[in-house]
This record gives sequence, C-alpha cells and structure tokens, in this order.
Amino acid sequence: MPKKAKFMMYFSVFAMLFAGFSVYAGVSSGERTIYAVGCHRHDATCYVEITGEPVGPAACRATSVRWRRTEANGEAAFTHLTAAFIANKKVILQVSDTCYPYQPTFPTLDYWQIR
Repeated sequence: MPKKAKFMMYFSVFAMLFAGFSVYAGVSSGERTIYAVGCHRHDATCYVEITGEPVGPAACRATSVRWRRTEANGEAAFTHLTAAFIANKKVILQVSDTCYPYQPTFPTLDYWQIR
C-alpha cells in the first residue's frame, strides 16, 4: 500500500475514534443539594442555589448558578431543577468557564444531572 493511502487510512480511523469526544472546559459542581430555586420577575434570569463550596470561574465563584429561561432548554432547566428541589434529589451542575453575562458575579449553568 502506498504511504499516502496508508496515512489516509490511519488518519480516517483516528478521526472516527475521536469524533465522538469533545473537550469541555467547564466545571462540575459534584453532587449537591438544592436549597433554593427561582427566577427573576423583571427578566429571564433563573437561578439555583446549592450547598457546599462555590463553583465556577475564579471571577464569579458562587453557590448560586444562573441561566436564561428564554435560551435553549432554559425552561426545562427550571422545571427539572424545581422538581429535584421538591423531591429532595441530589444534582450535579456543570457550569461554564465564563461568568453569567447579565450578572457577572455568578457562574453560568451549562447542563445538569439529577441523581
């Protein structure tokens, strides 16, 4: 097999193996308990307050994590996290590596998991 064809074959196999992997720069909260959840009346900001150490980037580490209810899955986040709060379920929050742009003293929720 010619070197170029062999290289392309190995490159294709390598690309297929790693195509499903993505690099995520955010931070996991680890398993936590929710002690408050809500949304602001005057805008689309929602929040969840969790027990334990602050999470998020150094510029906005906090135990309160924010997101926009009007963004993709924002309403679902509010519904799921409220249900977890009511059921006293543990959650794992994945927060962005950037601060919440509308209130930059808080980290931004990227995704969540209910335990």
